Amino acid sequence: MTKKNFSNLTNPADTLIESMDSVNAAEPHKQQAPKGKGRPSIDAAESRSQHASLLLKPSTANSLKLIAKFEGTSINNIANGLLDKYVADYKKDPAKAKKLEQALKLFS
Repeated sequence: MTKKNFSNLTNPADTLIESMDSVNAAEPHKQQAPKGKGRPSIDAAESRSQHASLLLKPSTANSLKLIAKFEGTSINNIANGLLDKYVADYKKDPAKAKKLEQALKLFS
């Protein structure tokens, strides 16, 4: 039996990113946060946190628990800080920043 050759296939994500270059830069649709008693008016994108699950190696999880305790913070705050830094570093590359901005406009 011969091996299958998949080298001629293209990655759908690459196709999407390439097609985003041709998307018109339309104004993003901003939703207003629901207004309730005493609730400040905030951009809807940042008004609620989103849940994400991560699988960590046991040694990493244990170290994070101790570091959070030493620093008087939570694992969640540590993760958010690290991920915010990663996004900021990603945006330093102008080509990547442009593609990210287009994707956010398209999918937000």
